[in-house]
Amino acid sequence: MTRLLDAFEWLFNRLLKFLIAMVAVSIGMFALLIPVNLFLIKLQLGSLWWLNEAVEYALYVGVFIGAPWVLQQGAHVRVDVLVSVLPDNTAGKIEVVLNIIGALICAILCFYGMRATSWEFADGTLPDKNLRIANWYMLVIFSLSFFLLMIEFLLRLRSSRTLIDENSITSNKAAF
Repeated sequence: MTRLLDAFEWLFNRLLKFLIAMVAVSIGMFALLIPVNLFLIKLQLGSLWWLNEAVEYALYVGVFIGAPWVLQQGAHVRVDVLVSVLPDNTAGKIEVVLNIIGALICAILCFYGMRATSWEFADGTLPDKNLRIANWYMLVIFSLSFFLLMIEFLLRLRSSRTLIDENSITSNKAAF
């Protein structure tokens, strides 16, 4: 079973690296396209009319799809005031509880996101913009993001339990 979980975790990490690479590519493309658009406008050759809204959509997708990778890297905002002053074993147990709570919250948000996605798909609603992408596509990104976040919290739960087990083993050995 451990081998299967290790293989799953490896594939999941690869998926996150691929997704974050796509986010980076989209940011790089816009870094190139914005000056091109300004150049076209300045020379009165037209413009890339869709660029502003495409940047808006790409930032939305990038933030949500990049969130699991940010969580995995530990680059998210986190306040460890309480955990830092507690003994390692207690801090590890609190970490387990927080990972469970995080996974549950992400599961709930994924569920409601999928529900809203199905409603938006059935209604066929479109935003009031020049670049019109159906609302349900954006909600799929929302749901996928929270599904990936839930998996990341569960994988963190797995690794935090391993740390707790190692700490309890070393603390028992130190007692003898």
